[in-house]
Amino acid sequence: MTRAAIDIVILGRPYKVACPPGQEAALQRAAEMLNERINTMKKGGKSSANEQMAIMVALNVCHELELEKDKNHQYADAMDRRIKMLQHTIEAALASAN
Repeated sequence: MTRAAIDIVILGRPYKVACPPGQEAALQRAAEMLNERINTMKKGGKSSANEQMAIMVALNVCHELELEKDKNHQYADAMDRRIKMLQHTIEAALASAN
């Protein structure tokens, strides 16, 4: 699968980024979200260095991603337990029907 290079702008600087076909719009939205978060942090007056703000935003996004991964693992584990319980219930019902 070939990757196309698309242009994005972060903190007013253009970047050419490789992107899998069909994911261009999602990458553009990600760049817009990053810019919004950095601008929000700038307005909060927490820091003036663009690089430091970008790192803090990236850290926050990675933290949010890890929290979502944990929630997904917990959900998958809960669904696995439910499926096993349903399988056991079905097997018990079939065994008692014989």
